[in-house]
Amino acid sequence: ALSAYLAFLSLTQGVALGCGPESSCERVLSSRWAYWLGLPVSLFAVSVDGLLFGWSFHVGPGWPVERRRLAWTWLISLAVLVSGAALWFVGLQLFVMHSICPYCMAAHASGAIAAGLIFSAAPRGTSGASAAGGLATLLSRLPRLKVGLLLAFAGLAFLIAGQLLHQPKTFAEHPLPSGHAVSNRLALLTSSNAAVPSAAAATSATGLAVNRSTNLPSRLFPIFANQFLLDLYEVPISGTATNEHVIVSLFDYTCHHCRAMHESLMEVQKAFSERLVIASLPMPLDPGCNATMLRPNPKHTNACAYARLGLAVWRADRARHREFDDWLMAGETPPPLAAALEKAEQLVGQDRLSQASQDPWVERQIRFDVGLYEQTYRAGRGDMPQMIVGTNIALGTYPKAELFRLVTKNFGLNPPVNP
Repeated sequence: ALSAYLAFLSLTQGVALGCGPESSCERVLSSRWAYWLGLPVSLFAVSVDGLLFGWSFHVGPGWPVERRRLAWTWLISLAVLVSGAALWFVGLQLFVMHSICPYCMAAHASGAIAAGLIFSAAPRGTSGASAAGGLATLLSRLPRLKVGLLLAFAGLAFLIAGQLLHQPKTFAEHPLPSGHAVSNRLALLTSSNAAVPSAAAATSATGLAVNRSTNLPSRLFPIFANQFLLDLYEVPISGTATNEHVIVSLFDYTCHHCRAMHESLMEVQKAFSERLVIASLPMPLDPGCNATMLRPNPKHTNACAYARLGLAVWRADRARHREFDDWLMAGETPPPLAAALEKAEQLVGQDRLSQASQDPWVERQIRFDVGLYEQTYRAGRGDMPQMIVGTNIALGTYPKAELFRLVTKNFGLNPPVNP
């Protein structure tokens, strides 16, 4: 039942109950070790569990001797396979991923208990027989057991080799959920990240308007069937707010994969600088400002503080934000928070940074970004970084060439030579 539940989640891109974003079980279930050559390992577990369960009904005294021998051959061979797989996957969780999936551990424990029951009940001779003598008796009573054991060990080796040798893609593209298509329609904005405007206001003739609260130009980009309205003149962007095509990028300064994507994203925007704008929305993977996170993760310590700092720099001096972002995103991990604060003060000035940090817009924008992520996460798309590109959502780390292909495919732009 547990294996079937995990297989169902894998096939439907669902989220396990109690496994929030960046939780231990979510990291295990979304890792490369949850798949074998691109197929969920839980599918194989369901098959093996089903065979083992089915053959357990064929060892009773009501069955002919030959049938019972065949059943025991199957049961013992499958029990060896189940035990070996349990050791492999428990070891991966403990020593490789350093994360525990309760569902997986419960499934492995159930399999180990079943295997123990099979080994203890197998017809291996008298209770006082030695282990070697008992095995010899077992092999003599089950002449096909040697073949079954060889197949079990071969299957286990095939499983391990397939996982070690296969390097799965680090990125994926999915259509946005039905009814949640992104609209490029421009509209009037009455307040930053406000509710959907009226129909009359939403169909402005020019598509560009003036934000009545700031007297500044405004371009509204609706997302998820107008559930979210992103003003490209308000949020951090790379490119010009009036550019035709828009990518919405959700990232976390403390996310390793997000950091790896930053440079490639900036190169893509530069290549299509006259037609593409990228909205960069910090989405902290930290329960301190993100209610979708169930518990703190040491990898994302101070994620909320970095996000606030990045937004404050944008608010204080938009011309210096790109320089700050490039500096903050350089390397595998962010610099210490104190160093980041010092860098921000050098770029925009201590007084301006302090004033911008107290602007309610900063917290409002973080709530907006978290809310946008929550919508994609509920649709089973919890990986980071995330990009909304056309009517698709792109997840994970895209190599530069793949990122260019993604943009040209979705927007019909001519790719640059040797991207």
